Amino acid sequence: MFKGLKGKGFFLFVILILGSILLLSGCGGDSSQNSAPNTEQNSTDNAAAPKEDVKPINLTLAHFFPATHKLETEIIKGYIEAVDKATNGRVKITSYPAGTLLASTETYDGVVKGVADIGLSVYAYTRGRFPVVESFILPGLAYNNSRSASDALNEGIEILKPKELEDTHQMFSFAGGPGDLFTKKPVKSLADLKGMQIGATAGLRADAIGLLGANPVVIPMPEWYEALQKNVMEGGVSPVEALQGFRLAEVTGDYITLTPFLFNQAFFMVMNNDKWNSLPQDIQQAITEVNKTYYKEKIAPFFDEIDKAGMAFLKEKKKDFQIITLAPEESTLWQEKIKPLEAKYIGILDEKGLPGADIMKTVKELVEKANAKYPDRVINAN
Repeated sequence: MFKGLKGKGFFLFVILILGSILLLSGCGGDSSQNSAPNTEQNSTDNAAAPKEDVKPINLTLAHFFPATHKLETEIIKGYIEAVDKATNGRVKITSYPAGTLLASTETYDGVVKGVADIGLSVYAYTRGRFPVVESFILPGLAYNNSRSASDALNEGIEILKPKELEDTHQMFSFAGGPGDLFTKKPVKSLADLKGMQIGATAGLRADAIGLLGANPVVIPMPEWYEALQKNVMEGGVSPVEALQGFRLAEVTGDYITLTPFLFNQAFFMVMNNDKWNSLPQDIQQAITEVNKTYYKEKIAPFFDEIDKAGMAFLKEKKKDFQIITLAPEESTLWQEKIKPLEAKYIGILDEKGLPGADIMKTVKELVEKANAKYPDRVINAN
């Protein structure tokens, strides 16, 4: 191919070839010479990376209330939405109602062990594990409503700082409304109650039922419907919300005896400590703020509202039901019968190295204070 090139022509051709080679080498030069375009590309990639790499923090929440219960449909789902909004979608919580992840009696331990990240259940379902908290649900204490019970409980936890709550991160605690006695035959006296099979969800109130001469049947609330239907129980002590929330109005009797001193219930919502500590600080702050606001606006009044709905549901289902108010002397007799529980419980606290008398004094003062602030009973004989 070079046969026709001679002299200067050949020389110029060689120069042209060498120049082209050098030009091409310059275009593919070393990385230092071409850093600007690469940096621009890397900068674009780095800016996009966080959007791709930031995945939502997925948390599980276990509780025992039915999927149709307002605690699930309104409170839990509302809480999940509030956390999602407060964290700009960075925290996604999935609820597992009706004991599908953890049974009611296993929830607290399940959260401690990390089976669920968050759990909601009843303190009394793990009898003896929460001695200070259980002081607030001792039979003999009479709350006006769930708001007064919730406020007394939360202020008590803040003042007494129970060590029993340190193995989880406390989201919030709250209480149900005072419970009453639901029966299949009228109960107006201790003589009427004697020997009856009466349901109780947990320890202390079962003890009280026994002191009153009835036979306590200790069964978690999700099992009450079947127990009443099969006459394993002739009645039970519970807030009226359960008449609707657990459909008990379909299987309970026609009588309610008002016994606000016989049943109190306290609930927890807690998170696994390791899971909480793994969350970024800004996420912790956002959730903490949601907890405070949500408790005040939604949780504290919740059971009073659903107690009213439970009564309305009962009236719809049973046109002839009766609300019985104990005669003053009979009410005094009932309360005298269960009074030994307080002295016994102070002894239990003392045995655990806790100042039992001081704790009960504080509890009573807080109950009185909360009842003065919230004086109305949701359920009465009118």
